[in-house]
Amino acid sequence: MNRVEPRHCRIGHRTMKPLVLLLLAAFNGQSLAADAVPAAGGETQFNPAFFGKTMDGQALDLSRFDKGNQAEPGTYRADVYVNQSWIGRRDVTLSQRGPRVEACMSRVMMEGLGVDFSKLPQSTADSALAGGACAPMSEVVPGATQSFDLSELKLEVSIPQLYLRGQARGYVDPQYWDAGAPLAGFLSYNANGYRYDNAGQARNLYFLGANAGLNVREWRLRYSGTLSQQDHGDGQGSGRSYQGNAAYVQRDLTDWRAQLTMGDSQTPSDLFSSVSFRGVQIQSDDRMQPESLQGYAPIVRGVADTHAKVSVRQNGNLIYEATVPPGEFKVDDLYNTGYAGDLNVTVTEADGRTKQFVVPYASVPQLLRPDASRYSLLAGRLRNDSLSRLPDFIQGTYQRGLNNSFTGYGGAIASGRYQQLLLGLAFNTPIGAFSADMAQSTARGLPNYLADGGRMSGQSYSVTYSKLLPFTQTNFTVAAYRYSTDGYLELADFARLDNGSIVYRQRSRFQLNVDQPLPGNLGRLFLTGSAQNYWNRDSSDVIYQAGYSKRLSWGSVSLSAGRTLNSLGAATTQYMLSLSLPLGRGMAAPQLTASYAADSRQSRSGQLSLNGTAGEQKDLSYSVYGSSQRNHGVGGDGGGASLQYATSAATFNAAASVGSGSSQQSLGLSGALVFHPGGVTAAQTLGDSIAVIEAKGAEGAVVGNANGVKVGGSGYAVVPSLMPYRANEISLDPKGLSDNVELQTTSSDVVPRAGSIVMLKFPTVQGQAALVRLRQPDGRAIPVGSAVLGGKGQSVALVGQGGWVFLRGLEGQALTAKWGEGEDRSCAFHYQAQQREAKAPHAGFARVEAQCVKHETRQADAAAGA
Repeated sequence: MNRVEPRHCRIGHRTMKPLVLLLLAAFNGQSLAADAVPAAGGETQFNPAFFGKTMDGQALDLSRFDKGNQAEPGTYRADVYVNQSWIGRRDVTLSQRGPRVEACMSRVMMEGLGVDFSKLPQSTADSALAGGACAPMSEVVPGATQSFDLSELKLEVSIPQLYLRGQARGYVDPQYWDAGAPLAGFLSYNANGYRYDNAGQARNLYFLGANAGLNVREWRLRYSGTLSQQDHGDGQGSGRSYQGNAAYVQRDLTDWRAQLTMGDSQTPSDLFSSVSFRGVQIQSDDRMQPESLQGYAPIVRGVADTHAKVSVRQNGNLIYEATVPPGEFKVDDLYNTGYAGDLNVTVTEADGRTKQFVVPYASVPQLLRPDASRYSLLAGRLRNDSLSRLPDFIQGTYQRGLNNSFTGYGGAIASGRYQQLLLGLAFNTPIGAFSADMAQSTARGLPNYLADGGRMSGQSYSVTYSKLLPFTQTNFTVAAYRYSTDGYLELADFARLDNGSIVYRQRSRFQLNVDQPLPGNLGRLFLTGSAQNYWNRDSSDVIYQAGYSKRLSWGSVSLSAGRTLNSLGAATTQYMLSLSLPLGRGMAAPQLTASYAADSRQSRSGQLSLNGTAGEQKDLSYSVYGSSQRNHGVGGDGGGASLQYATSAATFNAAASVGSGSSQQSLGLSGALVFHPGGVTAAQTLGDSIAVIEAKGAEGAVVGNANGVKVGGSGYAVVPSLMPYRANEISLDPKGLSDNVELQTTSSDVVPRAGSIVMLKFPTVQGQAALVRLRQPDGRAIPVGSAVLGGKGQSVALVGQGGWVFLRGLEGQALTAKWGEGEDRSCAFHYQAQQREAKAPHAGFARVEAQCVKHETRQADAAAGA
């Protein structure tokens, strides 16, 4: 069976389905007198009496349209969705099943879509799929449905939860993770120029940051560096410096759900303090897990007496619902909802009975789901340009969810003269989530004036707590306390001491974040704070802030007060009031913000700003502000403005401000060049994973996934940021396209790997669009609904009322109009449209006449000519 590539018509820059062509009579100033009535089973029947008869006096056969926009039998490359979740892109075979054309699936394909055949009535499945045959899903799985969207090349399948294998929500098989083009690369840049003038003293600053990447199959090479220059306007000369920030090579370890990195990197920060190093690292990547398995959420277990509905609510919000068979059940793919409160589970039996129970839910960062793990293993040398002696070290960490309540974790660092060991436990209880750990460090060979015999050792103890109190809705997001003994050192502290630098050794640290909603929609209160002191410094670092915020019908208001105690022992109290008001309705309305701040050091400041976006794609953003500042009664007024404009090729920004005796101006440009098999394409600043769209001839088509991005004259566009290991829908809006170009599909799904440069092809049909009026030699019109076939017998269009048919790019080709079986129910024709000038791509469709003759007549004419 051949793979079918469907073609559709685009009128008024919209993709049209073949049935819509029955309305083409409107182009001839006529109205279509059709009576379409719903039939049993949701079908639509068109009354053939309103379409007249065929040329041989028989009623027109429109039965093939009763089932909607059916595709022709064949094999299509289509996106497959199961219960609205994208599964992948597969070859889908459509076959004629009585009056319908349906997707015919083998057992292997059904299993690939998640069907558990052990739960099906075996007699039904065996008879439908006997001998390796294929069948529609509905004939094998009770209650299943399927529909094929020809215009989007999409197969949507609905399967009852009862007959699906246990599979996490959002799961995408790694075979569909796209590593991108086998050879591609990019150069991303950020350039800024800044001029500062204060009391006649001018200074110019220039900065260029660059990130370069090369992808070779599964491997990703990366390099980043910065170049800066400073020019003094007072004759003191200039200075220039370049710094290479990082260079590394990376690839996925799919089976391990991890990343392999060789070169410059950062150590993970989940258990130990993160440091820069150069070496080799293997680290698990949570992004490779389905979103429903990331972070922590408890397993919900229960027993159903019948086929029951299980509903899970959190703070009154329904977060999960599914149907389960009789017996024990478990829900192990709840999405991580952070610190949002206990789970209320309701089991509704088939006879209406309900059972309810509560599952405690609080989380701290160290908690993992049962049997989930997180790990890292690395070896290398510490990176710090300010130190001359850098230690080599190895480090390993491991975390594992032991059950619904407990997660164990630990790690170790080993260097020649430094070792650190950490062990801990996190647990979820009805009164909240806790984690507690202890670390031991030992350092040798330090200068004698720092430690007795050059040796220091000590311990560090930490406790973390989190809980949402259900009655008051008080949310303790994080409350943490750490105490370290005098001799405890982190790896970075050891390296600085080993080089003779001063290190303030932390003694204790306390951190608190509390959020409290007020009753009756009165707003929210919050409190954040941290305090830390040191063994070898008398002063402490303390900062805390309390505030209130509320959304109002006309905007929002917030009020806060905070206090800071710096390392010199100086305390400052700050107060701030902020009002925000949208100037209009809708998401794009400009925002007017007013703020006033004061502190205990007699400093006062106020600012009024206006921020907003403009443009159909919100590609222009702007900000204007005015400010006033006083310190001990002395100060001045000022103001400024900034603009940012995003195009497909780059993002431009400019800003200027003035104050008392000073002024500043800046210009900036950021973007990237992407190198791919189709050439080089300019792009906006890039994220981790990107896509290169190829849509030949579709210049001006708008990419729906990024502000300001359109297909360029070369037929390419770059989507600058995608979510790795997740299904990303990429869309093209044909608005603005030339009438000479048709997009065969306007959306596509892709699951990129991290760092990949994915190539996405949007097929186009180029050529002049024409409305062709088909006539018999005696002047009679071709019957409405007749199929128009190409030279290979493929369907290319349908005939509308009055013999009108919409065609594109088929000038001079031998075409056939067919309205039934037999030679006497078809005729052959060709047409020639008048070519429009290239400078008038939107001049409308050409209208031409074409004579459709019987095949035997054309053959006779050809023989006579010979």
